[in-house]
Amino acid sequence: MVREVLSGDILPAREAIAAIDTTDLGPPNEIPEVPADAFPENISSEERQWFCEEIVRLKRERNALVLAHNYMPPDVQDVADAVGDSLFLAQKGVAPDADVLVEAAVLFMNQILAVMKKPHQKVLAPDLRALCSLASHADAGKIRAWKKEHPDGVVVSYVNTYVDVKAESDYCCASANSPQVIKYVFENHDGPVLFGPDVFLGLYAAKMLLGMGQSVDRLWLMMGACHVHERIRPQHLQEELAKHPDAVVAGHMECGCQSACLVPLMNSSEGRMRFLSTQGMIKFARETDAEKIIVATEVGNIYPMSKAAPGKTFIPASREAICPFMKQNTLRKVYESLRDLKHEITVDVELAKRARVPIERMLRIV
Repeated sequence: MVREVLSGDILPAREAIAAIDTTDLGPPNEIPEVPADAFPENISSEERQWFCEEIVRLKRERNALVLAHNYMPPDVQDVADAVGDSLFLAQKGVAPDADVLVEAAVLFMNQILAVMKKPHQKVLAPDLRALCSLASHADAGKIRAWKKEHPDGVVVSYVNTYVDVKAESDYCCASANSPQVIKYVFENHDGPVLFGPDVFLGLYAAKMLLGMGQSVDRLWLMMGACHVHERIRPQHLQEELAKHPDAVVAGHMECGCQSACLVPLMNSSEGRMRFLSTQGMIKFARETDAEKIIVATEVGNIYPMSKAAPGKTFIPASREAICPFMKQNTLRKVYESLRDLKHEITVDVELAKRARVPIERMLRIV
């Protein structure tokens, strides 16, 4: 009898990759409604200007820094002091002496700042519903069981994990530096390596290791996926490429499309597809000679890409690629968070001490 593979299960890489299409990788937590004011057309220009002016005033009064992920609504990105992906915002967040750090993102990112913050700092999240479907797949108990069975094993957790999972990990990585971290771990450790919870990024890692001449037999993967990226399927890219034959594709490493279409597109004579981190996609947009770019990630990333490469045309691979968790962070919520100093994110001292080690390694290996 074949055992059913479940979300959060840990398998040898070859088995995990083979199980992708038959495993339910849907969101394990309830998906909230996207607030109406996450869409710019639902806020008047007068109201938006008032919020922006108040946020500027409150940042000055509170000695506050506002950080925003690339998937935030455009008006939140515009009012932020720094906009970027998980790694970039972690780097920016640990540097300043601001008294207050407001991070418009999903809560695992606020937890990173809470682990790394200075004693006098407060870390605020505009909305506590900003969870992460990918992070919710990760099971700290299953990681502990794997470590017990593999005492010489090394655990690499993706940044999209909550602090209890990071506390069980030896290394942490973001998509931006996952190749460097995984390469470092394989070259400096001899035992088995567990990576999770994103199985599509794990697939990317397996392809990278094969390209390095490494065996993937040491690699174990946890079954999990981002419900937004997982639903960007090969047919989305095929349809847009047929409509735009002169376009190139910038896809995120978490995308569900890569298992079926990565190899043929990357091996094509046109070289029309690149899998990149969120921040890497912005750099690619700036540097590519292509005038049309199909964007296979959350649609919010099109805004910073278009700012980085004005005049180019950006086409979403899927117009439904909207993360309701990210979009809980509206301009109004950022204002209220600064005004009322809510919602403060704290982490248990012992948990923070253990999680700090893999986070520091993530920040160091770039």
